[in-house]
Amino acid sequence: MQLDKFTTKAQSALQEAQAIAREFSHQALDGEHLLLALLRQTDGLVLPLVQRLGVAPAAITAAVETQLGSRPKVSGVSS
Repeated sequence: MQLDKFTTKAQSALQEAQAIAREFSHQALDGEHLLLALLRQTDGLVLPLVQRLGVAPAAITAAVETQLGSRPKVSGVSS
């Protein structure tokens, strides 16, 4: 993947998604991590789009966080 081909906002969202995966102690990054990162971007496109659809962003955020929190966590020391 050539990250330099992505917009600055997209690069930021991917970095935030990685941080979210680490925050939840997940080994892999997937769509829910990215969705949560996009929802947390207050100056991005996703939040206003969700609001325009008449959906409460806080409800989606809470649902995604709950789903991520229920996943298995990775722990231990790598060598």
